[in-house]
Amino acid sequence: MKITVINGTMCHGSTWHCKDLLLEKISQLEETQVREFYLPKDMSDFCVGCFSCFLKGEDSCPHADQIRPIVAALEEADLVILTSSVYALDVTGSLKALLDHLCFMWISHRPNPKMFNTVGISFATTAGAGLAHTTKTMQNSLKFWGVKKRFVSKQAVAAMKWNDISEKKQHQIEREMVQLAKKATAAVANIEHSSAPLFRKIMFKVMRTMMKKNDWNPTDRNHWEANGWLSGTKPF
Repeated sequence: MKITVINGTMCHGSTWHCKDLLLEKISQLEETQVREFYLPKDMSDFCVGCFSCFLKGEDSCPHADQIRPIVAALEEADLVILTSSVYALDVTGSLKALLDHLCFMWISHRPNPKMFNTVGISFATTAGAGLAHTTKTMQNSLKFWGVKKRFVSKQAVAAMKWNDISEKKQHQIEREMVQLAKKATAAVANIEHSSAPLFRKIMFKVMRTMMKKNDWNPTDRNHWEANGWLSGTKPF
């Protein structure tokens, strides 16, 4: 199984330990190849809102050199894991900056067919509140990328450091990671036989109608036409 992990922070805190525990449990079930990115080290720039990725293609982005290897790793992955500690009731600024850069891959623009048979997990920990909003931010990107099967892990650890988490809570997290590893591994194994999400089907139908009338952004429209989605010759 090929796994791509995008870590929303470079800190090796509670989120990192939980994610690492999950990877360990998956590797006990399946042989894995893991590629990890750490933000902001692997993508240090904020989106400048120039619209170049939408209008001229993603290679025209001023930060394309940092974005390309991440997109390539996402394309190759069977399982994508997005992680973030809760910062101000949401994902880290670094992760949000990356998700902003990747909006060109949304169904509303140029969805990447290589993402359609991918499994995704959004992973967050917090000492207090904000888990629901934080995981929703990550889930939104997975959903709009067209990821077929998605899981969420939310851990309220009531501690600022991994070593300060109670032994009882750590055992609970380990049990949950065992179950999540089983679900994710099974989803990857059966992904070809899983039906496309209803959201993806609806969005594609809506966007196909809009793309047929799209005369302001030929880059997006040409992408849809090249993939056979405008004529309906290829499934989505």
